[in-house]
Amino acid sequence: MSEGQIIVTGASKGIGLAIAEELARRDFQVVSLSRSGEALAIRLSAT
Repeated sequence: MSEGQIIVTGASKGIGLAIAEELARRDFQVVSLSRSGEALAIRLSAT
C-alpha cells in the first residue's frame, strides 16, 4: 500500500535526490522535479 504522493524539487542531485530516493524506499509515490531534465532522466534511468 502506498503511503501517499509527494513532490520533490531539485531531485537530480544532492539532498533533493537523497530525499526522493528515501521517500521512494518508504513506498511514497514520488514526483521528481529538476531544472535539468537531462540530469533527472540520467538519475532515474540509473535506479
